[in-house]
Amino acid sequence: MRSPALRVALVVALTAVGAACHKRAPTKAPPSADAGALEDAGADSADGDAGAQADDDTPSPSSEPDVDPATDTSPLMIQRVPFGPYLSGIGGRATPRMAYVVRAKQSQRAPRLLANLHGVCNPPEYACGYWSRAAATWGTLVCPEGNSRCGTDGPSTWTQSTAKTDEDLERAIVAAGALRTERDILTGFSLGAYAAAEIARRHPGRWAYLILTEADVPLDAAKLRAAGVRAVAMVAGELGTQIHGERRTVAQLTAQKFPAKLFVMKKAGHHYSADVDDVMAEALAFVTSVK
Repeated sequence: MRSPALRVALVVALTAVGAACHKRAPTKAPPSADAGALEDAGADSADGDAGAQADDDTPSPSSEPDVDPATDTSPLMIQRVPFGPYLSGIGGRATPRMAYVVRAKQSQRAPRLLANLHGVCNPPEYACGYWSRAAATWGTLVCPEGNSRCGTDGPSTWTQSTAKTDEDLERAIVAAGALRTERDILTGFSLGAYAAAEIARRHPGRWAYLILTEADVPLDAAKLRAAGVRAVAMVAGELGTQIHGERRTVAQLTAQKFPAKLFVMKKAGHHYSADVDDVMAEALAFVTSVK
């Protein structure tokens, strides 16, 4: 059995390869904000089948999104909000760190908080951008930029401890002005999924739901319950190396009577599938169906 340290090392190696892969998949561009809706917040800002293919034959969850995407035509609002601390030494200058923020659809009366931690050399625009429409129907999505860069001017990455990443996530949430609820969702891609699981355990009761993508994160039902986590969705590429471990983890949690489900991204390796927005919509529906 692989140790947790070995699992993380393998994920880092896979993500280095995936950094090249995600440039070609999905084949379509991430959803952009509607005209006039994309904003760079100022420095003082406070501010499947037809989708996922579930890994079993369980009925579709009864949970419904906070707004009906079929009838809600409000614009998709995406912002880039500075949250600090600054990155130093990049091109000889201090560079402000940004959070990629997708605002909840305007018709939501009490939007929940969604947060995402990206992977190695895998910026928020990718990790969050490709499922921003699904996110906006459930709440406000906050995706902090990592503490370092891959190369001089490459995409953001993480080179710090989980404790520091936890602090950065909190700074980004505050900077985005996102309000906490008792129904909040923490997500992560690859290395970010490992950090997400650990952060949820560090703060019992803070994160009600976890969605972990392309990461064979070791999970235990007793520890999840102690952390106040109500349900877990695991998302894996059909052609990737993480799917088998994720399937075992979901089976283990299910045997422990903990709500968990695997969602498969068709024709994907260590990157998103073309229909990831639909996959994430179904994963969101599943976890939030558990009260």
